[in-house]
Amino acid sequence: MRRQTPKQLQLSANFRKYLPAATDALSRLAAARARVETSDVLPAAEDELRVTALAETIHYSTLIEGNELPLVEAERAARDSLDPDTTAKVELVNYVEALRFLDELADQDEIDLSPDLLLALHARATRGLGSVDSEHFKPHHEGAWRDGVAVIVDRPSGQVTHQAPPPDEVLERVEGLCSWIAERESRLVEFPPPVIAAVAHYAVTDIHPFADGNGRVARLFTAAVLMRFGFLARRLFSFERYYARDRSAYYAALRSVQANTYNMEDWLEYFLRGLAEEFERVADKVGEFETLGLRSGVPLQLTASQERGLAQLNLHGFTEFRRVDYERLAEVGKTRANRELSRLEGAGLIVRRGQGPAARYRFPSQPWSGNPGRKREWSDERIEAELRELCAGRTAWPTIAEFRVANKMPLYGAVMRYGGRRVWAERIGLG
Repeated sequence: MRRQTPKQLQLSANFRKYLPAATDALSRLAAARARVETSDVLPAAEDELRVTALAETIHYSTLIEGNELPLVEAERAARDSLDPDTTAKVELVNYVEALRFLDELADQDEIDLSPDLLLALHARATRGLGSVDSEHFKPHHEGAWRDGVAVIVDRPSGQVTHQAPPPDEVLERVEGLCSWIAERESRLVEFPPPVIAAVAHYAVTDIHPFADGNGRVARLFTAAVLMRFGFLARRLFSFERYYARDRSAYYAALRSVQANTYNMEDWLEYFLRGLAEEFERVADKVGEFETLGLRSGVPLQLTASQERGLAQLNLHGFTEFRRVDYERLAEVGKTRANRELSRLEGAGLIVRRGQGPAARYRFPSQPWSGNPGRKREWSDERIEAELRELCAGRTAWPTIAEFRVANKMPLYGAVMRYGGRRVWAERIGLG
C-alpha cells in the first residue's frame, strides 16, 4: 500500500485539457498509432525496425546527456556486440539492459509505476558508473535516491536554472507523482496516456531524485508510462531523437514550467508534438514495409536473410542497390546473394537492370535513377577522399561532434549508410 504523501509534496500539474495544439497533436498521434498497430509487416522487417528503434533510443537519450559515441556503437549495443570497455560504452550497454527490463515487465503485464520502478531503472542505467573518486556520483548512488542538493547550472552563463527540492523530500515527492498517475488511471479519456507521460517526464526532471542520470531515467520512466497503458505495444519508436535534434529546445520546454504555478501547457505542446512526429515517422516506415510485403501477389516464403536484407535496404533508404550491398545488409556470401536475388526477382519483389557484377536492382515502385550503373551521390571514392581529408594527421576516429563542427554531417550519414564506422576506419587506417 502506497504511503500517504503530505499535501504540500503532492504533484501539481496545471494545464487546460483542450488546448488546440495539444488536441491536434493527440489526433495526429491516434491516427499514426492506428496505422502502426493495424499494419501487417514482414516479421524480419519488424525485427529490424525494433532493433533500429532500440539503437536510436540508446543513442539519442545518452547523446542528450553528453555521450557522443556514434549511432553505430548504439547499434552494436542493441545487438549485444559492444564491448563495454569505456565509461561511454558502459552507458550504452546499461541503457539496453534498462529497456529490456521494461520489455520483460511489459510482457508480463507487471509495470508498476512506483518509486521502486524508478530505483530499479536507475540501478540498471548507472550500474558500474559510480566512482569513489567522483565528487558527486559514487558507487552507493547507483539505484539510490540522492543524498545531497541538486542544482542545475547553465554552463555558458553560469546561471542557476533549477533548484531541486532537498534530499529529504525526494521520496515523498516521487510518491506524490506516482499517486497522481494512479488517480488518473481510471480517467484515461480525460487524461490520455501521452498526457500522463508528459507530466511524469517533467516531474522526474523537476524532482531530480538521483545524484546523476536523471535525464535518462526520466525518459525511461516516460517509456514505462506509455508501456503501462499499452501505448508502445510494438516498441518501434524512439521519441528521444526529437529531443536530441534540438537539445536547447528540449531544455527550454522543460524550463517553461513555472515553479510557482506549475503551468505545463508549453511543455505539454512540445512533448505531444514530438510524440506525434515520431509515431508518424514510424507509421510511414511501416507503410513502406507493408507495401513491400504485399507487392508480389506470388506465394513466397522469404528466408530470414531475404527479410533481413529487404528490411535493411528500406531502413537505409536505398532506391537502387548492387549485389554487394545486399550481401552486406543480408549478411550472406556472394553465391547465396545471387541465388536469393534471383528468387526475389522471379517473385516480382525486385527488378534487375544489367548483367553480372554491374547489375543493379530496385523495388518495382522506384524509378531507375538514370543510366544503369550510375554512381550514387556518395560514392565509395568520395567517402574515402573526404574521410582522409577530415582525418589527416589523426590516429583515432573522429567523434560525431567533430563531424558536426567540421560541417561534415552529410559525410557522417554516408559513412553510416555505406558500411559503417568499422569498415571505413579500417579502410583509411584508423582505429
